[in-house]
Amino acid sequence: MPYMKLKVKQMLKSKFTWISLIAILVGCLSFWTKNYYASKSVSMELITAKANVAIQKKNVIYFKKELKQKKLDEDNKKQIRKSLKSSQSDIAEKQKLIKALQSKDWQKAYPIMIKEAKFWLADAKKNGSNSEAVAISKRDLLELQTLAKQHLPKEQTINPVKGGFFLIFVMEQFLPILVVLAVIFVLVKIFASDYFDRMRLGNLLPQNRLVLSEFSTGSLMGFCYFLVTFLLIFLIPSLFAGTGNFNYPIAGMNPVTKEYIFIPMHQLLLPILMLELLSFIFISGMVLFFVQFFKNPIIALLFSVLVLVGGMVIPQYIVAERSFAQFIPMSYFFALQPVNGMFGISNSYVIADETKLVTYPQVNFTNGVIVLLVGILILLLLNYFVAEKAQKGIKTS
Repeated sequence: MPYMKLKVKQMLKSKFTWISLIAILVGCLSFWTKNYYASKSVSMELITAKANVAIQKKNVIYFKKELKQKKLDEDNKKQIRKSLKSSQSDIAEKQKLIKALQSKDWQKAYPIMIKEAKFWLADAKKNGSNSEAVAISKRDLLELQTLAKQHLPKEQTINPVKGGFFLIFVMEQFLPILVVLAVIFVLVKIFASDYFDRMRLGNLLPQNRLVLSEFSTGSLMGFCYFLVTFLLIFLIPSLFAGTGNFNYPIAGMNPVTKEYIFIPMHQLLLPILMLELLSFIFISGMVLFFVQFFKNPIIALLFSVLVLVGGMVIPQYIVAERSFAQFIPMSYFFALQPVNGMFGISNSYVIADETKLVTYPQVNFTNGVIVLLVGILILLLLNYFVAEKAQKGIKTS
């Protein structure tokens, strides 16, 4: 406990702790500000509906003009009248949708939107679209059906402003990598302060207790740093835009069937926090190992960033790495992806040109817990081994 109190005080007194936290918050909230102003504009559903009305009105004028031509036979006139009637019917339906969207009467809007989504799904299947396009059309239809069934208003989840939705957004995109990077810097500084002239000051103490103290202290500091960031990014937007409905369905993927599913937001939060807790215990062990092994904070920092951050990013960039990503502990640092089944699908780092929807069912919550626990145990043993070896070196000298 005295060791933990000392290190926590060092962390709280460190300027880098607060500077990095503020930098992360400013970066995230700049995205939120952009989303907030974008949310004040007309919704995409309303823009699309108005555009469709404008197009169909032009079609009505064209069809009426065509019917006035004397050279048309009865078959052509019949076909044009049918098209004219279809356009007029579509205008009436879209005007109902516009009125419902403007008054936010979603229970009137959903049947029309569901009908349109079914049309686009049938069109995607008919035209032989790739599996990803068909899956997205199914997703859009399922989302509308789920919202209509649960009597929930449609929320902005692509550029979200409400606290819960924005938190999910940044967890999916970039928050984990920023926090991991900041925690690495903090832990290297904290652990390296135990060394003087490349000698560990605690080498004369019992190593099993010291290693456990360092391991647990680093884990606690790392996870608390993440948790504070996590809560602030939820609370600050919530003050201005509300928290959002925690029963709202968030898009996920059944990686086995390769079909989109919708998971209530509250069901995502606990598994995310569990994976992040294990992730920061693993990070603490890895940083401690590099600090002990190299006895040089600069080299330890370099290797920690390369291994931990590199291990996070590489599976997102390189498709070939994803085939064995389930064995890489860093794959689970983006905790939302294994929980909602979207690993390798919905993140801002994928640049591979995949014409087919490829899923990775092996990267899941259960495997994440197992891989991280095994990794933590290995790092605990490695740290103990390195500490014992250093202590024996001092005694023999």
